[in-house]
Formats: sequence, structure tokens, C-alpha cells
Amino acid sequence: MPKRSLTAASVERLKPPRVGQVDHFDAGYPGFALRISYGGRRSWTFHYRVHGRQRRLTLGTYPALSLAEARDAWRESRRMVERGVDPALEKREAKRRVPDTVRAVGEQFIERYCRPRNRTADEIARMLEIHLYPALGEKPIEAVSRRDILRLLDRAEERGVTVRVNRILSNVRRMFAWAVEREIIETSPVANVKAPVKEIPRDRVLSDDELRAFLSACTRMGEPFGPLFRLLLLTAQRRNEIAAGRWEEVDLTEATWSLPAVRVKNGRADVFPLSDQSLDIIAILESMGGSEFLFPARYTRRSTVGPRPVSGFGRAKERLDVLMLDELRKLAEERGDDPEAVGLEPWRLHDLRRTAASGMARLGEPIHVVEKLLNHVSGSISGVAAVYNRHSYQDEMRAAAQSWADAVSGISGEVYLLETKQTAGGKNA
Repeated sequence: MPKRSLTAASVERLKPPRVGQVDHFDAGYPGFALRISYGGRRSWTFHYRVHGRQRRLTLGTYPALSLAEARDAWRESRRMVERGVDPALEKREAKRRVPDTVRAVGEQFIERYCRPRNRTADEIARMLEIHLYPALGEKPIEAVSRRDILRLLDRAEERGVTVRVNRILSNVRRMFAWAVEREIIETSPVANVKAPVKEIPRDRVLSDDELRAFLSACTRMGEPFGPLFRLLLLTAQRRNEIAAGRWEEVDLTEATWSLPAVRVKNGRADVFPLSDQSLDIIAILESMGGSEFLFPARYTRRSTVGPRPVSGFGRAKERLDVLMLDELRKLAEERGDDPEAVGLEPWRLHDLRRTAASGMARLGEPIHVVEKLLNHVSGSISGVAAVYNRHSYQDEMRAAAQSWADAVSGISGEVYLLETKQTAGGKNA
């Protein structure tokens, strides 16, 4: 049995055996070892003798439990052995006395797994609170069956949840997989459960009339959602990346917005240029001041929550749709059409991002520049070119963002700039 003084670096370098498993004992910590199986699974173990019997206790898995944390767990278990208590038996008895409920494990999953590495932890927590806990929250997690999961998804569909039911399944699957990794349960009831809904890629792009109605509706909405929605259209960035923006990320002198990796969906830090129109909106927000966020949440006197960004997008979007429909009917009436015959096709805030990308493409901006502005991981530059091409394209992105913002500014009356074809001399103004 290998024995060495383990370090964080040496633990990383240890290779799994070709077959079976091997215990790497930590010199100076009697009975403490890292067990590595041929499949790559790594577990911290404590080998000890109590009441004349040889025993082994699994302290946790690596890297979920660091070397320092595992040594602390070893010390506690060793003290129990010195008192004549079998820690493995005590662990089993404790599980029998207080079974882990789905809610308890779900809350641990959010705090220990999601928050340190996931930018949508609050959204996942809310999804579990709405869909998982009411049905299974107080049930012991070990007792959850595959049938329970299928019923959960069926009920979500019955309530009218469509494609989002796939997101529910995805997050519940991750939670149970984490519980398996932490040895809370042995197997996941979500394994091999297929997505209930076949997803169709969205292609919704707002028309020029809809954009005109959108801009007027944003003006009527006022703070904070009017300026926020306008910035989503002008910058082509994701909703949460703009809505949770902090002043420390915005450089008004350089006219850039720097998103740290922790706040970006794909985990890749991004710097994107700001058009003159975006800077005008941000300047108005700056004059209001008073928060670390560009769009701070509004508080009541009873609020004990610290500073946080704005929320409540569902209600704001509903109001936006009402105002847009009103504006579309006004446009129809100005053209002499029947306003009552006008409707607004369903759309999402994320469609503003697609609309901006499509608009820039129609204005003749290169697709690879548009994709850089969108901060897409997989784009038109791939393979060897993606490895060696480290050009930032900041100047090209700035030109594209400004061209798009100018076109948006020109959408008024009977002027349809986005539908105007390019002339031989360049883009139309």
C-alpha cells in the first residue's frame, strides 16, 4: 500500500490504477488514505480498528472534500475511535435517525455546489422551490423513485409548463447526481429519464414595427425596466448580465463594459464596447447614483436584504407587451388599418439578442464580429484559427455596435432603416 506525505498538488497528480483500486496512505496521519478506483473515482477513507475489528470509513469524495477538510474529518473520527466509538456505525445510525429530506439536500446542493460556481443559483433555487419541494420536499431522498420524478414532470406539464419542463428535469438531475457524488444516496432516480418535450430552436426576431413599438413602450415604462430593456436591445447581451451589472464593470472613458467570468453564462470573461446611445442611457443612470448596481432593486422599509439587482421581470414583461400592443395599434391606425385586427406574437426578452444579431447581419456586419459581440463560445472561427487567432476585434465590435445603435435610433415614422439595402458606397445612414 503506497504511503507518502500527501499534498494538494500530489493528490492532483495521482493516477488511477488500470484495474481495481488503490489506497494512498498519508504519512503522519495513521489510517488516513485517498482511495482511487480504476474509473477515476477518489474517496477519502479512514482505516481503523475498534473492539478488535478492522473497519473502514469513507470520509467524503475528492475534490468535493479538499485534503485539509478530509484531514479535519479524520481527526474527528480518530477521536471517536479513541473513545471506543465506531464512527462508521455512528454514521449509519445517524442516517437512520434523521433521514435526509429532498428539501434539505436541495438546499445543500444550492449552497455548496451552485453558488460557488453557477451564475444562476437563485434561478435554480427558485425552480426547485416551485416544482420539486411542494411534491417531494419532505420525503426522504433515499425513498424517491423514478416514478416520483415522472409524476413531478407530468404535473409541471399539466400546469402549462412546456419547454421549461426540460429545465426542471435538468436541474433535478444535477441535484440528485450531486447527492450521489456526496454519498448521500447510492443511485439517482433521475438516471435515464428522458426530456419530456422536444425542443425546437427559436427564431423569433422582432420586426421594425415591433421594434418601433418596443422603443415607445420602453419610454412609457420609465425606470428601471425601460432603460434596462433598451440596453438589452442595443448591447445584444444576456438579460442577467445587464440587469445585475455593477458600476465597477463600466468604463465610461473607454466606453466599455467588462463582465467577469463569474457573471457570464458560458463562464468566459467578456469586454464589449458601448455605443453612444448606450452611454447616454448609462449616463442618466449614473446621475441617479446611490447603489453599486446600475439597476438596483427597490426596497421597502421592512427589507433586511442587502443591496441586490432588480428583479420581477415576469410582471415587467407583461406590462411591456400591453404597451407594445397599444403602440402597434396606434401605428396601424396612422396607416389607416384596423387597429383591432393587430396582435402581438409571443416573444421573449432573449429574442432581443437574436434581433440585434440579425439586425447587424442585415447591416452588413461580418458574422464573426457579431459572434464576438455576443460572446459566443462556438462561432464561425473554429479549429486551428480559434486556437491561434487572439485578436480582440474590439474596433470591429465597436463599429458593429454603433452601426446597430444608429439603425435603432433611426426607427421612427415611415423610416425603415433596417430594411434598406446597402448601397455601393456603404451603409445607408
